[in-house]
Amino acid sequence: MLPPVPPIAVSRPLLFGLVAVGAIVAVATAQPTSSFAAGFAAGAGSAFVVSFMKTPRHDRGSDGDRPAGDGA
Repeated sequence: MLPPVPPIAVSRPLLFGLVAVGAIVAVATAQPTSSFAAGFAAGAGSAFVVSFMKTPRHDRGSDGDRPAGDGA
């Protein structure tokens, strides 16, 4: 039995770019290519959403490196 393949880490900006390119191609091209690009954008968009659900974002206001107050 083969071992499971680990997931590939993909950056969120790359996924966002794939969604944007797919959406633009879906609007700008004829029917066969348009349908493929729309499905491609939907798939990349769902991977984008799942990546946000899997890894929670850190609260940017609670950095331990920042000094409290205005520094005075």
